[in-house]
Amino acid sequence: MTWRRAWTTYQVAHFGKSLLWTASDLLTIYLLVTVYALDPMTAGALFLIGLAANAFADFTVGNHLARHPRHAAPIAAAMLVLAGISFPATVLLAPHGSAALLAATLAFRIAYAGADVPHNALLTRLGDTPARAVSLARGRTVGTALASLLAAGVASNTASIGAAPLLWAIAAGGVLIGAAMLPLLLAFAPSSSPREVVHPTTRALPLPFLAASVIGIVALGALAKAVLHLPAGWHRSQDGTSILTLLIMGRTTAALLPIRLRDMHCGIALLAASYAVAAAIAIGFSWSAAAPMLVLLGLALGTTNLIGWAILPVLGAGPRGYGLYTMASKLALGAAGLALAGGVGSVPTFLPASYVTFVFAVGAACGVAALLLLPGLTPTPQAGLPKA
Repeated sequence: MTWRRAWTTYQVAHFGKSLLWTASDLLTIYLLVTVYALDPMTAGALFLIGLAANAFADFTVGNHLARHPRHAAPIAAAMLVLAGISFPATVLLAPHGSAALLAATLAFRIAYAGADVPHNALLTRLGDTPARAVSLARGRTVGTALASLLAAGVASNTASIGAAPLLWAIAAGGVLIGAAMLPLLLAFAPSSSPREVVHPTTRALPLPFLAASVIGIVALGALAKAVLHLPAGWHRSQDGTSILTLLIMGRTTAALLPIRLRDMHCGIALLAASYAVAAAIAIGFSWSAAAPMLVLLGLALGTTNLIGWAILPVLGAGPRGYGLYTMASKLALGAAGLALAGGVGSVPTFLPASYVTFVFAVGAACGVAALLLLPGLTPTPQAGLPKA
């Protein structure tokens, strides 16, 4: 397989995977609650348990592939099939009770990790320059943002489509997209890389970078959820749908920013600057939550996510690094929901004083994330990707 063909295949497949599976997460909860009348608390608990299982499975698979990189293609192929078979069951088993749904959710989430980590680890091999790494991260950012719009459009037509055909179509699409990456896993196994010395698969991610990423994801994720629970009388003219649309617009716009990573030091510096700007945006929500602020929040979410994923190949992260990063990210997303619950308490909306305290705490957390990424605290490898 030629390099250009591999690069094009991965770009398309990576975008499709981000779009399809992110939309499927949103649709799963929607179908459980609206079509199968599952209690929203139960549906949310199933999602969080599945997310935690997925996170720890990411770490386990990443560690295994770091020791046995040639297992990437066989594991991905087997787990891809299992994920496709088990995904529809995460909704269709609702009439059989929560225990059946939990078993199906755990099977799907663990199987998905077995296919997802090898696919993500290919970023280091195919995103072999900072420019290519940013290009792949742009595709991921756009795919994730558009997934919400896709989910909303499909959800509005669920009655005419039917839950079962919709779920099996998503599963089949996911398997086909994942299968397109299997030849790449065979052709670009980590142990066959001439850059093995430059990018050892066992290279650890810098701890401050990982800590900053987790803190930033928790803080910004909690704020994005908090704007749906603004205190009464606060500056807010948008309903829930409009708020989500504005956030998605901001996330999508992030992919259009002229981001250039000359080297790994530049990437870390840009991520630090993004969190510093995000801190200012968060504090700004104590005065206004108007449409421009919501777009800016979406932009901060998209930009930090894009840069974080773009510098993973630049840092030379192998399967272990990707497994650890995705595990930390998923646990952080769950923690964002818990942070919001702690801020709101037992009421549906914030009290004005607690809301102001909450947004300042988010701003402080983003500031801490920025400080952790200062050059003196976050070391970067001496050797990295070529600059062209």
